[in-house]
Amino acid sequence: MANRNKPLSAEAYRWKEAGVALSRHIDWRNWPQSKQVEYLFSFASPHALYEALGVDSALAQLYAACVVGQTSAEQGNIRAALRAVAAKRTGLLHRPELAPNVAALAARYARRVREVADWKPRSSNVFRQLASLVRHLFDRYGNAPDWLIESWTRPTLAEDGVNLADLTLHLGQGHSLRSFPRLPVPISKRLEHGLREAPAGCTFREALRYAQLAARDALAWWGVVMESRLGRAALVDDAFWLSVVDFFVASPMVDPRHFGPVCDWIHQKRSVGIGAEPAQLGFTLKGRSMASVLAQTEQWHKGQARARRQSDGTRLAGSSSWAGLPVADFEAGPVRIEQLTTSAQLQDEGNAQRNCVATYLQSCRLGRCGIFSLTVDGTRGLTIEVAANRTVVQVRGKFNRWMTTQEHAWLIQWLSQARLVLSKHVGIEWE
Repeated sequence: MANRNKPLSAEAYRWKEAGVALSRHIDWRNWPQSKQVEYLFSFASPHALYEALGVDSALAQLYAACVVGQTSAEQGNIRAALRAVAAKRTGLLHRPELAPNVAALAARYARRVREVADWKPRSSNVFRQLASLVRHLFDRYGNAPDWLIESWTRPTLAEDGVNLADLTLHLGQGHSLRSFPRLPVPISKRLEHGLREAPAGCTFREALRYAQLAARDALAWWGVVMESRLGRAALVDDAFWLSVVDFFVASPMVDPRHFGPVCDWIHQKRSVGIGAEPAQLGFTLKGRSMASVLAQTEQWHKGQARARRQSDGTRLAGSSSWAGLPVADFEAGPVRIEQLTTSAQLQDEGNAQRNCVATYLQSCRLGRCGIFSLTVDGTRGLTIEVAANRTVVQVRGKFNRWMTTQEHAWLIQWLSQARLVLSKHVGIEWE
């Protein structure tokens, strides 16, 4: 009887309290989705919800994307949208990576042209379900471009200043694309036709370049153009850069691989200056021959390489290191893919690979892109550029060669682990 009144030890007391807390814990994961939605809107504040569910739970992330910061009226529309989607018992509400996309759909639910109740998902893949639901809800005539509908499944719905969700609703109502008020460049009827005909899977930038090249009967240059500055830099002076495309298209028997290096040389000449020359903002290719342009480009690239060799350890000015993109490195046996986060590493990579990757210093520091190096047993193989939207936009080996099929296989493993996307325009040297 004496042991019955004996005080509990500290450890036993913690176990007892944990048991009480567990008995009170609500396992919402086993509830029907409609009940989960009601539970989502039952909390008086975000703090209360995060206390109950945890910040990282799928329901908490859906709440953060859909509810936080919305007015009562907006929350009512969002609640109705989530209820309707929950009734279909898809996986859309349980995928944290799609929470912002579901939130965009719910925020525009009042402008739907059909009801969710009439939608029948034809795939178990949640990304295809989302694309199908977007077309059902917002595409009245079923003629919105596939690439635009598929953009709803990507991490961001804004590209080049264009809100793709709003553009979807604009086209879905039957309006012309060129009448959309927030386009980065003027769109003619011919360009609109090309944008609508762009292949599925394109980003807005890729679709725009497709249309611009189709209007020039130069679609063979699409991949080369997208791998250059025209595929990743801001849409500034777009008319000028398209004149560079025209310059190459009009020149017979020129290797398309010269296009990217020439664009780099032109950018340096227009925006930075070469050697003692100041930047020439009005520089054009008018009156120049392809031979002279290629010669000056080669001379500049050789000068860049010579300057690096003569630096003797002198590093680029400014901040010597930066945080880098939130992308994991990769290691599989002798193969390593590591992000370069110092100016010294960029210079060493450029020296070894005979490329101009050191000129990416400012873009890396500002978080516009990340540069990665693939090595095999410590020997450099590839220089890889990853854009801020987690797309691998450029992969080159020594002297700007394309990657081999074996290197491509290693790259695909890394993309899968790091959740990256490989641009369809990256070149592969098929054996």
